[in-house]
Amino acid sequence: MKCSHKRENCGIVIRFNGELGHHEAAQCVEYLEKTMTLYATEPIFLDLSGLTFMDSSGIAVVLGAQRNVLGAGQTFTVVGTPPTAMRIFQASGIVRRIQFIPELPHLPEPEDEEEEPCTAKSTR
Repeated sequence: MKCSHKRENCGIVIRFNGELGHHEAAQCVEYLEKTMTLYATEPIFLDLSGLTFMDSSGIAVVLGAQRNVLGAGQTFTVVGTPPTAMRIFQASGIVRRIQFIPELPHLPEPEDEEEEPCTAKSTR
């Protein structure tokens, strides 16, 4: 799992690339909390377009992120969810609680992206 974030005109975009399962969930939560604390007043967009696998642990990660963001008075949107992950979110009913959009609004090129690799090792 590779986690990264960047500031865009719409807010902070946090990207997950790779597998989001039980073994990666704790590192993803840690990265989300750190980034959301750093940008406590900005809207948060969680970009899942780079996910190659997600299980029910991903639901917990997304719900926890939404709870933290809304608790801080920010907005939270999930972007670019792959079809297989979207089916998991739909089956769980989460799509009634969280805003999902297919892609970010078209914006000027971002200036830079900060990357911090998650240390989780995939077991798949």
